Amino acid sequence: MTRAPTRPASLLLISAGFIVWALAFTLLYGGLSVGCAFGWQSEMIGGNSLLRVVLLAIWGLHIVALIGLLIYCVRLPRSDETTPAFTRKAAIGTTVTALVATVWTGLPIPALSQCV
Repeated sequence: MTRAPTRPASLLLISAGFIVWALAFTLLYGGLSVGCAFGWQSEMIGGNSLLRVVLLAIWGLHIVALIGLLIYCVRLPRSDETTPAFTRKAAIGTTVTALVATVWTGLPIPALSQCV
């Protein structure tokens, strides 16, 4: 039995989706706090508050990043010397899960008031 070569990048690829999710969560939470502290909810841009626009932009950029990561993972070779099949499948699975988590995290942005 020959052991498949592993690279440190494999672990990064598998966890990359949740790293992006964690960044989105942190920036959304921080953006909400900063926006409420500086009164961005009262500044209007195109019928929406500045705070809502900023939060939607943060959310949307992270969703686009996760979709790009998912496309990258799907396009990886099914199995070769540099990317074992397990790494590819695990990266796709964790990226899809992180994408769902990111969408779920940001769903309240358009519907709920930001500052109470």
